Amino acid sequence: MTPVRRRHLRRRLFRQAAATAVLGLLVAGCSSEASVGSGDAGGPPEPGGTLTIALPSDPTCLDPQQTGQLASTEISRSLVDTLTDQDPRTGKIVPWLAESFTASPDTKSFSFVLREGVTFSDGTPVDSAAVKATFDKLVGLPSTGAPAYLKGYTGTTVTDARHFTVGFGSPNAQFLQATSIPGFGILSPATANTPLADRCRGQYVGSGPFVLDHYTPDQEVVLRKRPDYKWPSQLSPNTGAAYVDEAKFLFVPEAGARSGALSSGQVQVAEQVQPTDQDQFRQPGFRLLDIPTPGVVPPLSLNHVGPLADEKVRKALLIGIDRQELVNTVFGSTGKPATSVLAASTPYYTDQSTYLRYDPAQAGALLDAAGWVQGPDGIRIKDGKRLTLNWLIPAPTPPANEPVQQQLRKIGVEVRLNPVAPPKYVEQQQKGQFDLTAVAVTRADPDILRNLFFTGGANLWHLPPSQLDGFLTQQAGANNEQARQEAVTKAVQWILEHADTVPLYETTLIHAVSDDAHDLRADGSTRLALQSAWVSG
Repeated sequence: MTPVRRRHLRRRLFRQAAATAVLGLLVAGCSSEASVGSGDAGGPPEPGGTLTIALPSDPTCLDPQQTGQLASTEISRSLVDTLTDQDPRTGKIVPWLAESFTASPDTKSFSFVLREGVTFSDGTPVDSAAVKATFDKLVGLPSTGAPAYLKGYTGTTVTDARHFTVGFGSPNAQFLQATSIPGFGILSPATANTPLADRCRGQYVGSGPFVLDHYTPDQEVVLRKRPDYKWPSQLSPNTGAAYVDEAKFLFVPEAGARSGALSSGQVQVAEQVQPTDQDQFRQPGFRLLDIPTPGVVPPLSLNHVGPLADEKVRKALLIGIDRQELVNTVFGSTGKPATSVLAASTPYYTDQSTYLRYDPAQAGALLDAAGWVQGPDGIRIKDGKRLTLNWLIPAPTPPANEPVQQQLRKIGVEVRLNPVAPPKYVEQQQKGQFDLTAVAVTRADPDILRNLFFTGGANLWHLPPSQLDGFLTQQAGANNEQARQEAVTKAVQWILEHADTVPLYETTLIHAVSDDAHDLRADGSTRLALQSAWVSG
C-alpha cells in the first residue's frame, strides 16, 4: 500500500463513525420489521470514482435469464431494467420501465404502458416489440429460475410501441412480482439471436444504468456507467445517471481475504462477511448492511428415492436437527433458525415452527419403525446396509454442512459430504445422483414453492403427484389475498407434514462497507442497487 493510501486509511479508521443503520427487507405479509436505507450520512452525492465490491465467487454466467444465482444477478441487476420494481419495505410492486400496469380479474392477462424515451445501450428504443422478443425468448429457455415464472405463457400482444398485454392460459397471480426480478430484465431484440454461451459472457444489451466493460473469469467484472441514463425505478433517490464512473466486482472466494481487502482499503464493499469477522466492521470507518433474504430458506433438499422414499426416514431428519444449536455454532448472534419452509421476510409467510421441533428420541423411534436399527458404531443398518446419505455440494463446502452432518450422526444417520465443482454439481443434480442437496432460492413471492415442489416442473426431488400440486396451483391462480394466503399455508403445511424438505435456518446477507461508500441499497431481491451509490475520499 502506498504512503498516501496508508494516510487515507488511517484518517478513515479514526473518523467519527456515522450512525449505523440496518439495511433489511420488509415485504408484505412479514411478521417482523426491518428498515432499508443507505446506512451512512455522507452528505450530497459526489459524482465520479470507482465502487469496488468483493464477491464470494465468479458468477460463471452473467445472463440473468439463464441463472438466478446471487453472484450473477448482483452484477446483471445494474445492466438490465425491469418493467416493475418491488419496494423492499412493503412488498408493493411499483413502476419502472412500465409507467402503469393492470391485471385482469382472473389474473390471466396483464396490460402495460411503457415510459417514453427509454433506450437500450445500443441506442434502440425500449418498446413493446422488445418486451415481446424478451419474453418469447425467455419462455423457451430451460424452466429453472425466471423461465419458470412464465409457465402457461400464451404470448405478448403488441398494441403499439408503448402498449402491450401479456397473456397466460391459466391464472398467474405471481407474474407482476416476477416482472421486478433481474431475470425479467428487458433486452434489446438483437440479443434474441445471440448464442446463449456468449450471453453468459455478458454479450447482451440492456437498458440499465451501467454497461459491461469487461469480464475476466476468475478475476473481475467491470461495469461503466451510461451517461445518458435517466429512467430509474420509482424507488431510486437518483433520477439520472449513476454517480460512480465504474463499478468493479472482484471475485474473492475466501471470506477472510474479502474482509482483509476491505480493511486495507482495496475494496469498499466485502459481501457475505463471516460472523468471526463482523465485529471489526462495527468500528469507526465501517458499517454492516444486514439483508434478510426472502424465499425458501436453506434446507436439506431430499431426493425421494432410496432410503428417503420412506416418509418415516424423512421425518426423522426433520426433527433430528437442533436448529438453534446449529445457528449458534455457525452464525452466532446473527443466526436465526428456520420456522417454516419460507423465510419470515417472504409475503404470506406464517410461523410453522411446531413442525420443526427438535426431538431426537422421536427421530430414533421413527427410524426404528422404518426398520433401521442401530449398528455397533451407532450408524443404523437395514438388510445389511448402512443408512448412508450422499450430500451433493457445489464446492466449497458451506460452514453449516459439517455441523448438520454431526447432528444427524447422533440419530444414527451417516452423511457423506460430496463437494464437487459447480458444473459437475448441476450435472449430478439433474441426473438425480444424490440423496441430499441444499437448494435455497431467493424470491419475495411464495410462488417460489411451485418452482421447487410442483411435480409438473423440473421435480428434482422426485416427489410423487399429490394434493400439494393442487395447493401450489391454487396459490398461483388466487385473485385475492385471503385465497392466496390459505393456499400458501396449506402448501407449506403439506410439505412439512410429509417432510418433503428439511428447513434449516434463515439466511441473512451481511455485507461490510467502508464509510467511503454511500447510499448502498438493496432491492426487493436483495441485490445491491448501484445507480444511487457514490464514493468519497
